[in-house]
Amino acid sequence: MGEDKHLPVKELVAHCFAREIPVAAICDATTFLGRHGFLEDRKHTGNTLGLLKQGAPDYRGEALYVEAQSVRDGNLITANGSAPAEFARDILAHLGVMEGEKLEGWYKISKHGFLPN
Repeated sequence: MGEDKHLPVKELVAHCFAREIPVAAICDATTFLGRHGFLEDRKHTGNTLGLLKQGAPDYRGEALYVEAQSVRDGNLITANGSAPAEFARDILAHLGVMEGEKLEGWYKISKHGFLPN
C-alpha cells in the first residue's frame, strides 16, 4: 500500500494549489507537503528543518524554510506542532474571519487563557 494510500490527498493538495485554494498544514502534515514537493517554491515551516528533511528525503525547500511557529506565504499556511494557536490565527486572518484587535484578542485568550493587561 505505502504511498498509494496518500495519493488522493496528494492530488487534492495539487488541485488546491493549482486553483489558488488555501492549504494549511501543521506538524507532520508539513512533512507530507515536503515529501511531495509542495514546499519547494513557498516560504514554510515545520517541526524542525532536520525532522522535515528526515521525513521527506527528497525535500528541496531548505532555502525557504523559516524558523517560526507559523508561516503564511500566499495560499499556504504551515506551522510546527507546538503552535496550534498561531496556526489558527493565521488561518482566521487569511480567510478574513477576524482581523485587527478582535483577532489579537482571540489569539491572546487562546494562547494564554486570559487577556493580559
